[in-house]
Amino acid sequence: MYDAVIVGGGAVGLSLALALGQQQYRVLIIEKKNESVVVDDFQARTIALSYASKRIYECLHIWEDLSLKAVPISQVVVSVKGHYGRSSLKTDDHEALGYVVGANVIESVLTQHLVTQPTVEILRPGEILQRECTQSSWQLTVRGKHQPIACKLLVAADGIHSQLRQEQQISTKLMDYNHFAVLANLEMPQMAQETAIERFLPNGAIALLPWKNKAFTCVWTTSQQEALALKNMPEQDFISCCQEQLGKRLGKIVRVSERLAFPLTMNVAAQQSGSRFLLMGNAAHNLHPIAAQGLNLSLRDVWQIRSQLIKAKEPLDIGAQSFLQSYVNERKSDQHQIIFATDKIANFMSSQRIPAPFRALGITLFDSIKPLKEQFTQRAMGF
Repeated sequence: MYDAVIVGGGAVGLSLALALGQQQYRVLIIEKKNESVVVDDFQARTIALSYASKRIYECLHIWEDLSLKAVPISQVVVSVKGHYGRSSLKTDDHEALGYVVGANVIESVLTQHLVTQPTVEILRPGEILQRECTQSSWQLTVRGKHQPIACKLLVAADGIHSQLRQEQQISTKLMDYNHFAVLANLEMPQMAQETAIERFLPNGAIALLPWKNKAFTCVWTTSQQEALALKNMPEQDFISCCQEQLGKRLGKIVRVSERLAFPLTMNVAAQQSGSRFLLMGNAAHNLHPIAAQGLNLSLRDVWQIRSQLIKAKEPLDIGAQSFLQSYVNERKSDQHQIIFATDKIANFMSSQRIPAPFRALGITLFDSIKPLKEQFTQRAMGF
């Protein structure tokens, strides 16, 4: 009997498995895909980890390995194109606001640590073929397992379009911002290292996250029509468009990686738990990327489960309704605040009703109100 079967072998599912395994709970991870493909740093898709996420990974004993491949964010500079006024966020104690890490690196390091956990199994590729929930457990038939298995808790960490969530008939609230994002890495040798940029444009925004080898991850949000045009235009034309939006003060763009384009939405599940069932990660709350809070929020979800297990000081039935309801209750406030704030920032970014001079004025006023700025910085760090 497994304590938990986790469907989804991404960062959230692997992090939860590690947290459970370190407390001697028996876990099976089921992932449809084979091992992640190794990619070049310049082509890598990156994730911004908050300071709190760093602390969580320290407690899970993997930060030492992650830190070797992480780039710190020492400050964030916010501005409006073509207007005076800006805000700079940084800490007073010389701690980094966060860290940029390759998504494939996080998964690789987590997997390396999981294989040392005697109570954790990883099945790749694997798939649940049949399932039935009783009062005390789930009975599962799994591709890759010769005999049926049982577990006390079934966790859906299978992404935005979670099949398990749909099968449990859990509805979601979809917020469509009518914007697309273009994602790419830019090589900018003259750009200040360890600095992140958020620049509001007449029709969206452009953000830069510091990455390796004088590269920066660029997220450009705009209309669907322009986003698809930016994705498909020749490399030098894209570089010229990007340079025009960023200006020359930040330095010259000399190279761009492969580009991706995708719609910007936020999708939040109406409920996160059911009968011996739990949603985690993007299956529970898929956020707009503007505030880079998606994985960070999910890691705090993982931390809550770990905290409940440690507090109990004895083995628990983690599929029991009392355990799941306690988790949902404890996480409700933080999740609501982050979802609300992300939605407001996304609407502010995409709104055409707020003239650019007023946006610039708002940013300048924000920068001058120290208590508000400090509170926002602490929240961005995950506290």
